Amino acid sequence: MMPEMDGLEMCKRLKNSFTTSHIPIVLLTAKSSTDTQIESFQHGADAYLIKPFNEDLLKAMIQNLNEKRKRVQLNFAESLDAESLNFDDESLDKKFIDKALKVIKDNYENPDFDVAEFIDAMGISRSLLHKKLTNLAGQSASRFIRIYRLNMARELIIKNRSSHALNISEIAYRVGFNDPKYFTRCFTKQFGVQPSTFLDEA
Repeated sequence: MMPEMDGLEMCKRLKNSFTTSHIPIVLLTAKSSTDTQIESFQHGADAYLIKPFNEDLLKAMIQNLNEKRKRVQLNFAESLDAESLNFDDESLDKKFIDKALKVIKDNYENPDFDVAEFIDAMGISRSLLHKKLTNLAGQSASRFIRIYRLNMARELIIKNRSSHALNISEIAYRVGFNDPKYFTRCFTKQFGVQPSTFLDEA
């Protein structure tokens, strides 16, 4: 048995601390009862493996967790919908992502809004912001801001298809890009189509 606290208590403390709540946890335990397994997941464990365990099984479990998280992160990058990350509504990670999205929503039109201002608005250190965003959303802070702006640009382009009231450069400026050419490169890389072509689509 672990000293000072058991695995369940450690898992609970890690998941209830903002600085560590994003870390995936696999519990390796000799406790095999169904009640203990249920309690483990209620405390936030991502997986549960009973001792003695097979090393290949543990590796496969970790690989599966990583691949599942990557799929979820890709879906989030496309939708920017916090619900796609499958967090509990009251979890610290859900609250973190919700706050991050709100901060960017309130500032994305400002071309001077950058990672430094994002960090200040979030009220946490650069390193912790990076750790949580890369672990939860699969993105650095700069990419997180850029993808949000690109998604907003995509919505603007769709709205302008019938009227063409805004050209691509104007849309780029509307979402906080200073350089329309750079915007075009980023948009094309993100969506696989140039913004001008996307604007002309039916």
